[in-house]
Amino acid sequence: MLRILYFLALIIIPVVFGWWFFIPLTLLAVYLIKLPYEIIAAALILDSVYYFGNSFVNKHLLTIFSFLLIIVAVFLNSKVHWRKII
Repeated sequence: MLRILYFLALIIIPVVFGWWFFIPLTLLAVYLIKLPYEIIAAALILDSVYYFGNSFVNKHLLTIFSFLLIIVAVFLNSKVHWRKII
């Protein structure tokens, strides 16, 4: 239940206050949830809301950031002993 609420907050807060809120919220999600795959869906939704440019990288900037963050979290999952909080 908390993951669903955090997912909704991950979409609503950046829409209301600005796209840059997405970055600290995703970092907090990786810390709290450990492997939050739902941030990719939130990034896809926010990429359709915000316009960063015409190139492929600019169109999918938040999605690429989310994929890179999940890859780092998967790599660190075997290296660091994280306690799952949410």
